[in-house]
Amino acid sequence: MWCVRSIAIGLVLGVAALGLCAEDAPRPWPSEWRSGAGWRSATLEPPNRSGATIGFTQLEGTSTGITFTNAISGELSLRHSILNNGSGVAAGDVDGDGWCDLYFCGIGGRNALFRNQGGWRFQDITAQARVECAGQASTGALLADVDGDRDLDLLVTSVGGGARLFLNDGKGRFSEMLDSGLLRKLGAMSMAMADIDGDGDLDLYVANYRTTTIQDEPGTRLVLSNEGGRPVVKTVNGVAVKGSEYEGRFDVGASGEILENGEPDALYRNEGNGRFALLEWTNGLFRDENGRPLDRPPLDWGLSVAFRDLNGDGVPDLYVCNDSDSPDRVWLSDGAGHYQAPDPMAFRCQSLSSMGVDFADLNRDGFDDLIVLDMLARDHRHRNTQLAWTKAPIGSFGTHAARLQLPRNTVFMSRGDGTYAEAAYLTGLPASDWSWTPIFMDVDLDGREDLVISNGFHRDVRDQDRLAEMRKESATQRFAPNQELARRARFPEWMGGMAAFRQGAELRFEDVSMGWGFGTPRIYQGLAAADLDNDGDLDLIANSFGNAPSLFRNNAVIGRLLVRLVGLAPNTEGIGARIGVESEGGRQVQEMMKGGRYLSCDQATRLFGGVGESATVTVKWRTGRRTVVRGVLINRVYEIREAEAQ
Repeated sequence: MWCVRSIAIGLVLGVAALGLCAEDAPRPWPSEWRSGAGWRSATLEPPNRSGATIGFTQLEGTSTGITFTNAISGELSLRHSILNNGSGVAAGDVDGDGWCDLYFCGIGGRNALFRNQGGWRFQDITAQARVECAGQASTGALLADVDGDRDLDLLVTSVGGGARLFLNDGKGRFSEMLDSGLLRKLGAMSMAMADIDGDGDLDLYVANYRTTTIQDEPGTRLVLSNEGGRPVVKTVNGVAVKGSEYEGRFDVGASGEILENGEPDALYRNEGNGRFALLEWTNGLFRDENGRPLDRPPLDWGLSVAFRDLNGDGVPDLYVCNDSDSPDRVWLSDGAGHYQAPDPMAFRCQSLSSMGVDFADLNRDGFDDLIVLDMLARDHRHRNTQLAWTKAPIGSFGTHAARLQLPRNTVFMSRGDGTYAEAAYLTGLPASDWSWTPIFMDVDLDGREDLVISNGFHRDVRDQDRLAEMRKESATQRFAPNQELARRARFPEWMGGMAAFRQGAELRFEDVSMGWGFGTPRIYQGLAAADLDNDGDLDLIANSFGNAPSLFRNNAVIGRLLVRLVGLAPNTEGIGARIGVESEGGRQVQEMMKGGRYLSCDQATRLFGGVGESATVTVKWRTGRRTVVRGVLINRVYEIREAEAQ
């Protein structure tokens, strides 16, 4: 009954009212499947869009029905600068009808769930689903099967509210799990899930930032004292640090500068039935480069986190992106839930203000490479306003093991021995503006991963012209705390919009943002990829700051191969599995991930382009099982089942 109704809506609204071509009418998920040993496949129908160019077409809420707006008041953005880091989006089929639905977080206190009706029309079902999360500053979202009942549950993070879990009844109606074991405090940001201990279910990592920052408290008085031969912060506004809420919040740097620490991240073991157990940092679970247990949790400014098998041993490692002076954390897993930092020589540098990370085998050597985003401007004029921030640090003798933090994007090419060569300038990717979410995806379906990035920030607090003006004023007059905050309004918005880089020969990426349909100046932060129209390519969903989200329809018309996995419960989407595709076009390898985007979560699917007429697909499951499917054809979707794997 639903299919008849949804197709009718799509034909009337999607074609007539929206002006979309007939090829964009709803395509129900394939009903005619061809089956084999451990798999089934169905034909994909790439749209025949006459005159279509490679790239994307931007669709706004007026045409799609997505009326949600992610915004906060100007006053709140001045008083609570952490909220300017924005919110994300999660993509997944919450009601099992074969269409990918969308959940948007709102930093201003209201979230929204939209049901995909096909034909690029969406219906707001937030009230029925009971997932509005009103009254909190929501940041990140993730859709995953937490309890192993083969539907997608919902995890939501917020500033000051930690993480919340909502269990799905399979029909898109949710109930909050009030005794989930998740911390309901801290400035929780991005999430990622993987089976860290090999017990079959998905465990959870939450990257935490801060709930409040001293930067929003002008006039705060900190008094230093000397303890044990080193300076420490003794009091804050007359309150003794020891034993108070300020304990552990501040350190003093080597040059005497006061450093504000972030909050500890949280790693949870999935106990089943919607319950998690918080794991300790200091009981040997995490070890440093020399194998010594940590004596305290890292107090970093966490923005993003991703699970990925970095060293090829079949188990999920961790990459954590941290803002400001906090170093990024790389943790290599032993497969049983224990983590150790890699050799200091593995990564010789890092980005200074790391926002997001993504992975791909860029040179097809069988090893994953990765990019980490920062905020270096692309254009010459804008970059000149950042000069005070863009000077590379200078190393000193005796610190050869230190990882320099560079104020730009970093691209790490795997050497295949556990070490990486930094190659941002070689690839043409050192600068992409104030960037948040990178996604490697084959947009033009030529067999090489391209790169799309979300950009922008509400207040460009690194604008040196404005900072010079404000320093000059401060030299001649004093400002009350509320006046200091009000002066922030003079920082300009950085309307970065979306960026796209096409990978050509010799690992060189070319900026094709305008040519691929990314010309709208806007602040985009959370970004996810999903097949929203069931045509087998990946579309994009960008959550905007201060505006409605944007959908970007992929205009690809040439051959593609889409792979989805049906894993054993409770890891029902095969998260952590490595998918290899071998054809006359060469060998490609991708990994099925859950979360890992900045505040966001993709649909669990993998797209391969440049495959040729016939291919062999090999899936190496997280459990160690293996599935091989031969004679794979292009322009088809393949669902591969772990139950029949060897």
